[in-house]
Amino acid sequence: MPRPLIPNRVGAIFGAAEGLVLRDGFDGVTVERIARRAGIGKGAIYREFGSKHELMDALLARCTRRLVDQVRQRVVEASTPVGLSAVYRFGIEALLDDSLMTAAFLDDEAVLGSHVRAVGDDRCRQRFAWIIDYVEALHEAGSLVSDAAPEAISLALSSFTIGLLSVNSVLGPLTRDQLAAALDVVITLIERGLESLPDAGALAANDAHLLLLGRMAEQLDANPEEHL
Repeated sequence: MPRPLIPNRVGAIFGAAEGLVLRDGFDGVTVERIARRAGIGKGAIYREFGSKHELMDALLARCTRRLVDQVRQRVVEASTPVGLSAVYRFGIEALLDDSLMTAAFLDDEAVLGSHVRAVGDDRCRQRFAWIIDYVEALHEAGSLVSDAAPEAISLALSSFTIGLLSVNSVLGPLTRDQLAAALDVVITLIERGLESLPDAGALAANDAHLLLLGRMAEQLDANPEEHL
């Protein structure tokens, strides 16, 4: 007897895969288990995705797009133009609330397993190049007071992010409130050490935020295998 059709089959596959990967790790999950959890046949997954790695690529792209959309929405809905510190906060808070995205950002082999080794370094280099371009745009908008090179600022922010996301595994267990308090300290350092939001540069800075987020969204839509 054929299985009944379920609405949003791809969404059900993603939901099942995300839950199982977070619980058992990529290497501990099979397509058959994902299908069973989603309530569909294994063949239905292979009609959508050529392999488990392809499914994982698509899942990470979906989660990345979700994160990008969340940050963009917060920038757009802010009552006044926001600066680097606010956008950094929006991004880290979104990451802290998304376990799979945190694992992807850190290339956590406990979660992503062999999928980490199957993905090249180009995605990381591209992401870092985007951030450098973004910081350069903020400089041009007059919203950064530091004379430090954009590459140095981008590297420092990336290092802060990796440290904040990985500290729980080194010093933890830490609560969400403890991580949020540490984020507040980093935000204060950015505000006091890097940021300036003169009226003339505020709107230009907002344009830089939205440009970066738009480029990320366009890349994800054009090439779903490219993720954080």
